[in-house]
Amino acid sequence: MSQGNAIQMKMQKVANVIQTNKYISACTNGLMASMPITIIGAIGSLINGLPIESYQNFLVSSGLKPITAIPNELTTNLLALYVVFLIGSKLAENFDLEGTPAGLLSLLSFLIVTPYTYDQEALTYAIQGLPTNWLGGTGIFTAFIVALVTAKIYVLFKKRGWVIKMPPGVPPTVAMSFSGLVPGFVVAFLWLLVRFGASLTPMGDIHTIVFSLVAAPLTALGGNFAAMVVAALMAHVLWIFGIHGIMIVMSVFIPIWTPMTNANLAAYNVGEAIPNIISTPLFFQAVAMGSGATLGLVFLMARAKSEQYRVLGKLSLIPNICGINEPVIFGLPIIMNLTLAIPFIVTPTLILVLAYLGMRVGVLPLLPGFGAPLGTPVILSGFLGGGWRWAVFQALTVVMSTVIYYPFFKVADEKSYQAELAAKQELAATNEGITEMN
Repeated sequence: MSQGNAIQMKMQKVANVIQTNKYISACTNGLMASMPITIIGAIGSLINGLPIESYQNFLVSSGLKPITAIPNELTTNLLALYVVFLIGSKLAENFDLEGTPAGLLSLLSFLIVTPYTYDQEALTYAIQGLPTNWLGGTGIFTAFIVALVTAKIYVLFKKRGWVIKMPPGVPPTVAMSFSGLVPGFVVAFLWLLVRFGASLTPMGDIHTIVFSLVAAPLTALGGNFAAMVVAALMAHVLWIFGIHGIMIVMSVFIPIWTPMTNANLAAYNVGEAIPNIISTPLFFQAVAMGSGATLGLVFLMARAKSEQYRVLGKLSLIPNICGINEPVIFGLPIIMNLTLAIPFIVTPTLILVLAYLGMRVGVLPLLPGFGAPLGTPVILSGFLGGGWRWAVFQALTVVMSTVIYYPFFKVADEKSYQAELAAKQELAATNEGITEMN
């Protein structure tokens, strides 16, 4: 066995141990179950944000813009709501229990800890609005915590028999509903306490606490290239654990990079030499193919042995070309996937380093302080943001992404293919047995 194969086998063993863990499995399967939502959101985002001026003017003038915005707003931007229900449900199922009550309690718990606005003068304290920034990608890690804790409490109460038991003859649906009451009151009280405790802190709520704990170390890094590399690494490490790393990193570093970006734009506008290599557009060159630079991975998926990966790859191809890769991150999934974590983290970081070195030695022109609109296809976005050499660079990074992902995806693809093959053989044997009985 070659050294490369030995390393792959060791990684696969570690991945199997992690992915067969009931809690990680619940997160992974919950994210995979949200795939229809993420694909609808990705395609909706593409339709709504297609960066063609005449098309956008038509959407606005025809009154269609508020309609085309709906799919993304109610899917990707509310993803934490779907995920918290699905993870809670999947964890209960991993303990051989009906998942719906655990999913509903997880959703309730997540809404309890999510602060909402209300009329402070009214005695009813009725909800006026939920902060949608916590209901999308930035709230997913909190959703993980809430769902796992809530579902575990539900499982504990069910396994110990600490539930309301209905007499024989009661319809199963009614009995199941009553069995969730006692654990429901317990988890509701628990998360109410958490919400009250968080409200006494300067940050005010559990979402902000989680976000601040992650973002605080990044703030001290500053605006040099080493800090940008750390930002890229951290953004993608956080993604592996279900946290929208790009959003966190950008919220920290945009104030640091903006003055340098503005200086570049001012120099470009008057025809002077661009002064700064470090700028916001440089960072976005590293994620031009979406977080993880996954376009190469999608090309591999479209030709996979596994039917599941092949179908997902074809569905994800056009959105990923436009930098929208939530279907891959949540549908494959890449989150909690140790096999693909290394290329997901390494590929965009390496692209960033190569882009910096290219500008440093003069192979690539320094980027002015503007970039292509979000949703602009790869290569075209490089051309609009920095000229033909940046377009060529992006094309080469697609090839590089494919090469880096290949050995890792090959392991995941083979595993999925064998699982599909075993399922087909089991189904064929079952059908054969039924035929013989008849």
